[in-house]
Amino acid sequence: MNSIQTGELLLNKKRQSYAITLIVVFVLLGVLIFFYFFSFIPIQGDSMENTIYNNQYCLVQRKCNTVSRGDIVIIDVSTDADKNAHDIVKRVIGVAGDKIIFMRSADNRSVETYICKNGQNRFYKLNENYIKAPMDYGAANFYWTPVLSYDSELTNYNLDLLNHQTYAKIDPYILYVPKNHIYFLGDNRNVSRDSRYYGTRPLSKVKYKVLKVVY
Repeated sequence: MNSIQTGELLLNKKRQSYAITLIVVFVLLGVLIFFYFFSFIPIQGDSMENTIYNNQYCLVQRKCNTVSRGDIVIIDVSTDADKNAHDIVKRVIGVAGDKIIFMRSADNRSVETYICKNGQNRFYKLNENYIKAPMDYGAANFYWTPVLSYDSELTNYNLDLLNHQTYAKIDPYILYVPKNHIYFLGDNRNVSRDSRYYGTRPLSKVKYKVLKVVY
């Protein structure tokens, strides 16, 4: 092998080494970027069944500045009085400006969720096909939450035009979601400790958004 061939061989080896180094660097950068924005977190407890089961892992998004109704999030519910970190996983039901009412069903066997979205003037019943079972009025968390007796006219009320007497009848049962706050509930509604107990929480307390149940 002459000197020219030897030189070309060495150059090719350097190029291969350089290419491998670049690939390794890009892979490491990709991993670092991924785990800066995302993570895998195990879920403890049964309050989100049948969507998430105890000890299942979820892919979550870090640094989520906005959330929408229906998103599943992990929230820090610690307070100034109780500073111990306490993260819970729940579904976002209401966002800033929304109004929520819990009302007994027509057959009086369960409790249903109604919402008047921000900017609207009428309540409608949420189609909560994700919950494990209908909400039971006897569930412990309802001791902290007002529940309206069945009112067949609730969805017909125009809140902008209600007379004082009618508004006064339903107002004590309306849960108002403040600016930059969310209202959240567990999918296993009858065992979940959520906004019915903790109230609303600011968006700044949302630590992660659940993207997918991994396993």
